Amino acid sequence: MVTSPATATDLSDRSLRTLSSQEVTVGGVLLADAFNILVQRVPSVATRLDAVTVDAVFRALVVQIECAMVLRVLNNPDGKLEEHGDDYGYRRDAALSTGALYLSDAEADLLGIGDSVSSGAFTIRPYGSAAVPPSTWYSVGSASI
Repeated sequence: MVTSPATATDLSDRSLRTLSSQEVTVGGVLLADAFNILVQRVPSVATRLDAVTVDAVFRALVVQIECAMVLRVLNNPDGKLEEHGDDYGYRRDAALSTGALYLSDAEADLLGIGDSVSSGAFTIRPYGSAAVPPSTWYSVGSASI
């Protein structure tokens, strides 16, 4: 079974501030959670990381995305979008304000590039459908569907 390639050190190295010991500890746990989300959303990630010859660029991309997911939580644990005082106002980017651990669509797309499951341009598939064509094809007139 493949485990998360990202470490608490990777997380600290990517942060714009010094993380507290509690943030490093929680960050380590969240990295494992982030990896589970990655593998659930893009199953080919585990297969590609478990390969005999692991692509170093792909591994680095997985680490980068895991850290980005966790830093979104650590940088805004309360999920604040706006904060106001007398003459003070602060508004975060709505995408960063959820405070939730999530994989963005752009990150999922990056992880799917180059795997054998991703499809080509202009391919639309219903959510949850298999990437392989069905085993039974039906004919309607001269067209096969």
